[in-house]
Amino acid sequence: MQRTTKTELALAICHLTFLSSSEKKIIFEKLESLTHLKSLSVEEMSKLVNRNLRTKDGLNKDFDKLVENCLKLMAAYKIEACFMEDSVYPSLLKEIFDPPFMIFWRGNIDCLHQKCCGMVGTRRATAAGLKNAFNTASILAQNGVTVVSGLAMGIDTASHKGALDARQSLIKANLQNGANSELNENENVTENIGKTAAVLACGVENIYPATNRKLAGQIIQTGGCILSEYPPGQPAFTWTFPARNRIIAALCQTTLVVQAPAGSGALITADFALEQGRDLVFCSEALKYPAGKTDEKNAGKRSVQNYIEEGAPLIQSPEEILNFV
Repeated sequence: MQRTTKTELALAICHLTFLSSSEKKIIFEKLESLTHLKSLSVEEMSKLVNRNLRTKDGLNKDFDKLVENCLKLMAAYKIEACFMEDSVYPSLLKEIFDPPFMIFWRGNIDCLHQKCCGMVGTRRATAAGLKNAFNTASILAQNGVTVVSGLAMGIDTASHKGALDARQSLIKANLQNGANSELNENENVTENIGKTAAVLACGVENIYPATNRKLAGQIIQTGGCILSEYPPGQPAFTWTFPARNRIIAALCQTTLVVQAPAGSGALITADFALEQGRDLVFCSEALKYPAGKTDEKNAGKRSVQNYIEEGAPLIQSPEEILNFV
């Protein structure tokens, strides 16, 4: 993304977290430059978006410093960005209510223009749940499907690793069958293997959790991408994780919940999938998840069983996911 007056304005607007995406777009279209944004009062901005904004410090930011830092991080980490009107913006993401004003990514966003399946679940997964996530993601990737998850520990990590393993397994198989010993991951043999994409709740340069930095690097190196609606430099907050979950669901025609206790982020993603008119599927391991894993504060909230009773499909084996993508 080239640095222009409008680019500077857009990056500054991305930091106005009290605005919805549609409101950010309104501000962007009505202002000419960062200078104009800095001159606005909360009252004037309220009139522009036709809503009484209640923020004490949202317009007291050092926008010049934020934009400079953002541009430096984008250059250092090879971060790209686009608006909803741009052709590289994933088409399914455009369909949801209030799609991101901008998206930022590292790697190859083309993988999100392929058939995608979201895979989500608890950070405190059982061994059986992790194995199922890994095997299911591998099968999806073997069949050219991009696996989308959130890079969290547990089910997310297993899902990303399963998709990456499909690629490595194919390379090893070709080498064992007498293929060129110099075969590498850029050869045509892996061209039709699905990639994996991670959606973050913070800037894409800030890999969270830090223990997955190596995994994030592998995702990028193998043709996948790390994506976020948040500008470089923005940390994760409690409220950014549910917002991130809506994007995971939005990018995919199908979302698979592997294991999830009541009240979990994975079931928030499930709700977003239903709201967005996407297919929602549950793994049989989700019903086997220990009831004791549910925190007391989430007792009484909707559980996996509720979704199944309401008609959500349940797959018994990893291969069955192909019937839904």
